Amino acid sequence: MRGIEQAMPTERQLVVTIVALMVLGLSMFTAYYVLTSTGGQASEVKLVIVTRLSPEEQKALREAFLNSSIAKQYNIVDVEFRKLDYSQWPDLAASGKVDAFFIGEKPVYDRLCREGLLAPISLKELLDIAAELDSRYIGRTGSGDICWIAVGQAVYGYIVNKMFLERYELPVPETWGSLEDPVYIKPLASASYTVSFPRPSKSGTARTIVHGILQKYGWDDGWRLLTVIGMEAGIVDSSETARDQAAEGVVGVAPAYIGYGVEAERVGKGAVFMIPRGEGILYLSLAAVAKGSKHPVEAQAFILWLLSDEGQRALARLFYYIPVRPVSGIDWVERIYNELKDNIFDYDRDLASKMDLAVTTYFEAAIADSDSNALLKQIGSLLADLYTQGKLTKSEYMDIIAKLGSPLKIRDPWSGNEEVFTPEYAEKINSKLANGADRDKFYNAVKEAAIERYQNILAMLREKG
Repeated sequence: MRGIEQAMPTERQLVVTIVALMVLGLSMFTAYYVLTSTGGQASEVKLVIVTRLSPEEQKALREAFLNSSIAKQYNIVDVEFRKLDYSQWPDLAASGKVDAFFIGEKPVYDRLCREGLLAPISLKELLDIAAELDSRYIGRTGSGDICWIAVGQAVYGYIVNKMFLERYELPVPETWGSLEDPVYIKPLASASYTVSFPRPSKSGTARTIVHGILQKYGWDDGWRLLTVIGMEAGIVDSSETARDQAAEGVVGVAPAYIGYGVEAERVGKGAVFMIPRGEGILYLSLAAVAKGSKHPVEAQAFILWLLSDEGQRALARLFYYIPVRPVSGIDWVERIYNELKDNIFDYDRDLASKMDLAVTTYFEAAIADSDSNALLKQIGSLLADLYTQGKLTKSEYMDIIAKLGSPLKIRDPWSGNEEVFTPEYAEKINSKLANGADRDKFYNAVKEAAIERYQNILAMLREKG
């Protein structure tokens, strides 16, 4: 019995053992909590970020970020950038398949914010920086939470290829409106295009330029100019394609932001980036966290790096972005943007947001659609022949394009009534077009009206020729 009693633990030993086990359990819980909630270091993290960056830009930014102390602090070991159409962003935001959005037009982010598809910014270090930023660099939900942050700004203009223009004896356009001159349709006579223009649903650059032209020239004159540009243009599916065609001299003009403009200049085949006189558009480059992100803290850490001194310098070096925070060591910013400031106009992004879906759908149905654009090209080729042969005066040409490009009267797909496409009508129907079926109805109504008009004008020109 004495041996058994000696084998049994004393009361003091039991207490010590219980306390030790409690301390061990608490330590393990604390360690787990710290690792999973304060730095994301419990496991290595790969972020998936939807972007509008080109592949070469993605590679450069990925390398810069992964080498940063912030990436190491949050144990972020990889970043996968995906360049995807804006139409896919809403579904992706809630899917859990992506963590963040970076680059793209403000109207797109505003829509995601309104629909509750962006996670609120909550990282203290990021909130501290946001508190010091100008209010125009911050997007908020109805309840006041921050849903997106601008990390840089740049300027839109166009790439001009002077070798192409010299080949066809065309002047360098000073403004977008210069392209209404009938001289710019001359390349159509030899099956070439003066302009390369991306579809606005696939290019934030094109989307902004479309809205900018409507704001700068007014609604009626703006649509006339956009229709002429569409007639003169090869319609492409990305800003990169437009950039490359202008860089190589395949076309004479392509919309671009300054970063793409500088890339085109480096090709050395006659391309120059220009700000159309009085028509440059400063734009914000935004970042946000997807509602369904599996790594919301690390996604915010990525934005934190973009807004750090190191990140701001990287954005300036890689993309020619103007910092949104005061950062030293970027000598070119003040010099270059002083040259541009007199060529910038007050672009209204809130107005663009209110009619964005209506405007871009109308443009793609009436101007960029393959059937609509084929008719525009036939009209342009006939106009080029008539004009170069002296059978058409400049005044007559301007009369024809006024009929060609004035806002269409369409049959409203919801009421059945005939409606002229006015700014008021665009704002009225804009929210409906978030629904794919309704967008298709509107697209088809616009396309039908456009084709009828173009066929009538084409018949008239054939009689004249």
